[in-house]
Amino acid sequence: MELTRENFKQEVASFKASFKEDLFSVAEKSITLEKKGNIGVIYFDQYQEKANKLSTPNMLRLFELCLQIEEDKAIEAIVLISRKPTIFIAGADISEIQRLARGEATTESLMKLQAVFTYLENLSTPSIVAIHGACMGGGTELSLACDYRMASDAPETKIALPEVLLGVLPGWGGTQRMPRLIGLEKSLDLILTGKSLDGKRAKKIGLVDKVVPVEFLEEKAIAWAQQLAKTKKKRTYETHFKDRLLENMPGGKWVIFDLAKKQVMKQTRGNYPAPLRIIDTLKKTYGVDIEKGLKVEAQAFTDLVVTPESKCLIGIFYLQDKVKKDKGVEGKITGKEIKRAGVVGAGVMGGGIAQLFAAKGTRVRMKDIQWDAVAKGYKAAHKVFKKLLDKKRMKPNELANIMERIEGTVDYSGFSHLDLVVEAVVESLEVKKKIFKELSEKVSPETILASNTSSLSITEIAKAIKDPQRVVGMHFFNPVDKMPLVEIIRGEETSDEAVATVFQYAKKVGKTPIVVKDAPGFVVNRILAPYLNEAVYLLLEGVSPTRLDNVMEKFGMPMGPITLLDEVGLDVAAKVSYVLYQAFGERMKPPTAIDWVAKEGRLGKKSGKGIYLHSEGKRAEDSELLTQMGVKPGKEISDEEIIKRLTYVMVNEAARILDEGLVRNVSDIDVGMIFGTGFAPFRGGLLGYADSVGSETIVSELDILTRTLGVRFQPCQYLQQLSIDGNKFYQQ
Repeated sequence: MELTRENFKQEVASFKASFKEDLFSVAEKSITLEKKGNIGVIYFDQYQEKANKLSTPNMLRLFELCLQIEEDKAIEAIVLISRKPTIFIAGADISEIQRLARGEATTESLMKLQAVFTYLENLSTPSIVAIHGACMGGGTELSLACDYRMASDAPETKIALPEVLLGVLPGWGGTQRMPRLIGLEKSLDLILTGKSLDGKRAKKIGLVDKVVPVEFLEEKAIAWAQQLAKTKKKRTYETHFKDRLLENMPGGKWVIFDLAKKQVMKQTRGNYPAPLRIIDTLKKTYGVDIEKGLKVEAQAFTDLVVTPESKCLIGIFYLQDKVKKDKGVEGKITGKEIKRAGVVGAGVMGGGIAQLFAAKGTRVRMKDIQWDAVAKGYKAAHKVFKKLLDKKRMKPNELANIMERIEGTVDYSGFSHLDLVVEAVVESLEVKKKIFKELSEKVSPETILASNTSSLSITEIAKAIKDPQRVVGMHFFNPVDKMPLVEIIRGEETSDEAVATVFQYAKKVGKTPIVVKDAPGFVVNRILAPYLNEAVYLLLEGVSPTRLDNVMEKFGMPMGPITLLDEVGLDVAAKVSYVLYQAFGERMKPPTAIDWVAKEGRLGKKSGKGIYLHSEGKRAEDSELLTQMGVKPGKEISDEEIIKRLTYVMVNEAARILDEGLVRNVSDIDVGMIFGTGFAPFRGGLLGYADSVGSETIVSELDILTRTLGVRFQPCQYLQQLSIDGNKFYQQ
């Protein structure tokens, strides 16, 4: 589809018929053209919004400005830049992607928007895009349509094509222009993963041409544009062909495609259609005429956007967006700013928390009872930064500067001026209460005190101090640097201000928080416990650990339940399962084998042996252990039954949590399970998956399992009512 002057008015009229007309007037305010001598500067500044986005009205506005530039012979080069402080362009308007998913838009309409970038690319006027801040999806595709790219050196600058994370592929030329610019191998790495690059890394692979200090970005871009105005030099793709050795070899590109497909299948087990379609699209289009390639890309996009997997992933995007806008509490209360923080307990978790806080700019006071323990905390923090150093994501002087934000101590000196203290000691109520009593006497009355407990009562811990309203749970998941979820636990006396403060701060340090009322196991561990228990029951019935793991990994879990038990530690799992059994009775009764294995010293991966044997990064089944556990091989259990038994107990427990009002929204359960356990995102999260199966089916299956295997499968009242009413979780 080619956009021309002649059909522009017709296309605008066509699009206006399906959009509110005021959106086009907003677009005129959001994207403007200013002349600075012989240079035209297109500014992106979405009207009354924090982020720039590429909606249909904005795309047509951009095309309108391209026509103006073409007519104005006084404009000899152009610069495209954002006026937002931390965002270039956040990407396409997701609501328009949903229109495609609902069948309200077509491949042809997508190609009309592709044509805007093609028109920009074909302008005789040289163009420079100046990138500062988030440059995602459509923003990156816009930059690829320009002749040259300049990026700021600021850490906020992130360039990516993350469409695969929504179950689709770049639809405005990203699959066509990026490989032409930086080569096939590097492009596949970026497009298949959605990973982002800062300015320096983008320059290293040829994705941007220059990196400059953010303070001089516009000035430098205009100066460069003035040079181009003299030379009239347009971009040529051949510039970066020198580092495409493999793809230039005979048959080399097919090797690249084959390796990419193997990697995708290893990581996704074929559960996600988008990565495979991306590889197929590039196979068909790499090296062909770009117009033909754009048509193939557009068709692939519209095919993918209607898949169940894409709809689920787009739904998860909205869950994340909801968290970004949330304050953690209702009403006008806002949290306090955290400038200085403390961590009590310098183990692996404490050191990980200190590392996270320091990495995000907070000065941290880390305390333990002995200097050796403090040193271990430093070591845990340094280990995370060292990985970034080894990957060249950080320079030695940057590592040193960040580590200087972490101060160690064996007493409470320096704690009186802290805004937040996180306790991360052993999982013992008595020990935690003792520490909180000490803390309350050493810190300011305004200091918020948080516990990183995984199962103990925040209400009980808070009883150790005179002002329990400032005590809150802040449950990080291990490893802290990788796991995105933080459960914010509200005790009976916890104030809204305390909740809002830690919720806000969790987001500031890059985590995804959910607010949970105080109850044994909170949300994630409470839902996970029956899943892990049931896995061991299946093991005892003769299902091999390897088969259990393979079935659930194929279902979409990042690791199988037996591997997870060994990762968490059998001792930790036994302790948590006992707490939940004490709280909830027979339905949470763990198999005695968990405790027995832990007492045998088989603690999991950390001790070299758990249910599996672990050595040199490899795992192996231990037939002798299985015999000692009383495993009775021979019972035939299908993969389908394994999945039902392991997932339906989680759905049942999640329904109880909703019935008890422990979370504010149904979506909190899915946020918790996706970002706390990695529950199959392409299935829409635990309750998204339950809705796809249907409450009536789940209740019926649970009834059968209750009769054959016992009360742990008894469907709760909330779930039964959903079934009776024919409702879904997300209709409540």
